[in-house]
Amino acid sequence: MAAMRGEKLLTASDLAALCEVDLKTIHNWVDRGRIAHFRTPGRHLRFRAADVAEFLRTWGYTVPRELARASARTVMVVGSKETMAHVTRSLEGVPLKHATHPYDALVMAGSDPADVLLIDLPSIAGEIDVGQMLEALHRACPQSVFVALADEAQGLPAYATRVGRFDVTALKTLILPQVGGARAPQPAAEEPAAAQSPAQGATEQAPASLPRPSGELRS
Repeated sequence: MAAMRGEKLLTASDLAALCEVDLKTIHNWVDRGRIAHFRTPGRHLRFRAADVAEFLRTWGYTVPRELARASARTVMVVGSKETMAHVTRSLEGVPLKHATHPYDALVMAGSDPADVLLIDLPSIAGEIDVGQMLEALHRACPQSVFVALADEAQGLPAYATRVGRFDVTALKTLILPQVGGARAPQPAAEEPAAAQSPAQGATEQAPASLPRPSGELRS
């Protein structure tokens, strides 16, 4: 898993401090696939803020405020003001960005790509070739989740998921898990196979802020 530009990353020492365990435990969790990670060209472990926040939630930790901010996923709504108002009401509490015109969406996608692109196809169909716009957005941010607000799925590319324009329930079901909103922690079926699980080792209050980045890992 590669890191995206400007993304907040944590070291194994950072994660060990958050979970109050030693580095050996972190390596055990990594070896058993309990937490998403990647390695630098020098083979040092790194963790995306979003993956660490999800891990902490799953195993019963309080997510530090700084980490929650760093791991927040962004949603960009492409469509009219009415579309934006509808999505805002449907996804109450979710931070949203708004592009009223498809060209604005393309500019924003190139400079500050969103994690989720929510596109009201009927409201923009008269202003641009929808197929070409979707392809351009997908090239600009291939790792984003594409959601099309449309009542028919005809002509949609495979990477886009359709939701009815005014289907609030379907919109919440699809979007909220993507941004980590309104979701209670759900422990995994099997605890991390290590000296002790995060749930066992967690204190009543997780650290109030992230530890300062530590040095490189020992091999």
